[in-house]
Amino acid sequence: MERDAITVNVGKGGLKSTAEIKVLVLYLLMSVDEPVPSNQIADLLHIEMIANTFEVNEAFVQLHKNGLIDEIEDGSESYVINDSGRDVGQTLQASVPFTVREKSVKLLKKMLQRNRHMKETEITISHEEDGTIKVTCSAIENDSIIMSFFLQAADDAQAIRIKENFLDDPALVYRTLIDMLTK
Repeated sequence: MERDAITVNVGKGGLKSTAEIKVLVLYLLMSVDEPVPSNQIADLLHIEMIANTFEVNEAFVQLHKNGLIDEIEDGSESYVINDSGRDVGQTLQASVPFTVREKSVKLLKKMLQRNRHMKETEITISHEEDGTIKVTCSAIENDSIIMSFFLQAADDAQAIRIKENFLDDPALVYRTLIDMLTK
């Protein structure tokens, strides 16, 4: 394929063709059954050096304009694939390297899971007057807090690690605590 995409911050093996980027977007939307925020995919693919942010955003615009994806009307700039897009994506998916497709799908699923966890949790990091750093983690279900705890962190880096690890799988933390405390 012609190398016609902006390639700033695109790593070795990354996509350098606008056509490949469009196909990857279709493939990603085919891989999940929920709306996907275009800006988060663009940032994710950019951070992982798979494709340039501007090119991914433009791919969403063009795919929508061409009637291959539909925008969710909630103001979130999230998209789903439609039947026409699915047909095109299935036909052309082999034009994007398998490793890029699989890595991108894995990253997308982790991102969507993280988004769900962010809605189901509340995490605050506070710097107390005595100089300590307090991380409060809460799990929420049906608008009710089902678990809440706080930990004192040694520094900001540890506080962020606590936050990130809790966001990775709050249900695991909940199950582990319940299991440990009910033996």
